[in-house]
Parts: sequence; structure tokens; C-alpha cells
Amino acid sequence: MEQPLVTIVMPAYNAERFIAEAIESVLAQTYPNWELFVVDDGSTDRTAEVAKRYKDPRIRFLRKHNGGIGSARNLALEKAHGSFLCCLDSDDVLSPRSLETRLDVFSKDPGLDIVDGRVTFKDIKLQRTLRTYVPQAVQDPFHELVTFSARCFMGPSWMIRWSPDQTLRYTETISHAEDLFFCMCYSSGKRFGFTEEEILLYRRTGSSSMATNFEGMESSMIWIGRELRRRRMVTWAQGLEYEIRRRRMMAGTFWKAGRHLRAVLALFR
Repeated sequence: MEQPLVTIVMPAYNAERFIAEAIESVLAQTYPNWELFVVDDGSTDRTAEVAKRYKDPRIRFLRKHNGGIGSARNLALEKAHGSFLCCLDSDDVLSPRSLETRLDVFSKDPGLDIVDGRVTFKDIKLQRTLRTYVPQAVQDPFHELVTFSARCFMGPSWMIRWSPDQTLRYTETISHAEDLFFCMCYSSGKRFGFTEEEILLYRRTGSSSMATNFEGMESSMIWIGRELRRRRMVTWAQGLEYEIRRRRMMAGTFWKAGRHLRAVLALFR
């Protein structure tokens, strides 16, 4: 029986420090039928030089002018051939059985659209475990995302059923949370499964824009709420719950950063 092809999308911007580990974790997969798109989003360091060292024909290197992570992923999606899709950030690492164990869940339940797995959050050297995320059974993954539930992590840990004629793309309008909105758009009406086996080592570098540009995150989350309503993707109650939880989340983020006035203002934006 022919093994299904898995497309792995890896956007990269100034990732020379970690991208070798990320690519090598794909090469170390126990499941062999994959294609990896490494998309250099206008890096100014040695990202391209490091990525081009790998001559495996399953790895395709693409380069574009800097336009953000959404545009980088979209370039790969235009060329994807896989029946399944997953993303891997250029500073993270797949566990050796990451592809195999998620595909096993799909094979046991052909009606599934999304398969998640256990994620281990590590320090910058991948030596110390900071916390572990284990997905839980959910009936409606879209509702879990709209309410910021911790039951499904989305984005980095999801493998989804895909096809080359799929037209869904990442929004290039916002600076943050484009993966959240992509997963919201994909997950409506879909079935969710998971494995308790570790599928991803998530590196905490402390240098992401999400950790520093809180205003950008807030603006993006406001845009998502408006877009959910404009597209009529949410009920009135879901839209209200999204806004309440979004405001509380941003207020807490600003408060923890010591920006107390900004935290209060976030409750009313």
C-alpha cells in the first residue's frame, strides 16, 4: 500500500542558529514519505547557506522578499503536493516518530481531519523542560480556538488532512496569530484526534515578536474578532466570548510586563 505524502512547511527568517537542528529532525523521521519546504523570508544572515547544505531531494528551498510568516507559508502551500500538512518552525524540533505516530491516528480513524500530539516546551538549548502540553479530546476544535482553550494547541502541533487543490491560505493582513486564524478557518466542522506521544520540542528563545510586540498581538487579535464576525463564522454568543477572553488575555499580558495602565486600557479595546 502506498504511503501518503506529508508536506512539512518551515518558514525561516534569520534562523541560522537553529535551522540545522530543525531540518535534521525532519531527516531523522521514522516515516520516510515527506516533502519539506524551507522558505527563507528575506533573511539577512546565513539561513540560506545553512539550509542549502542539505541535498536530500525531499527538501525544497524557496526564497522570497521579507513579507512575514504568513506569506512564507503561503508560498509553500502553493507548491505542496501532500495529502497531509504540518508546520515546523525553524527553531523547533520534531520528535523522531512525530509524523508516524500522527499518521497512525489518522489510519485508525479515517474520519479525522486534525491530529494533535504532546508538545514539550524546552529552554533555548533544548536541555531543560519548562512544561508539557498534552491535548485532550474535543468535540468542536473551532469552539476551543475561539474560546482560547488549552485543550488543543493548534498550529505547531497539528497535522491536518490536505489536498493540492485546497485554497485555504494564511492571512497576510496581521502581524501575529495568523496561525490561529488559519486553524480557525480550517477547523470549523472538522473532527479532532490526538496522540499522547511526544511529537514536538518547542524551543523558548525569548526573542519572538509575540514576546515583545504586545501591541501588534493585540491589534491582530482585534482584527481576528472582527473578521470572524464579518465572515459570520461565529454566533453572537461565540463572538462575545471571544472578545471577553481576548481582552482578559491581553490585559494579563500587559500586566505581567509591568504595563499596568495599558493592561486596564486593554479591557476596553
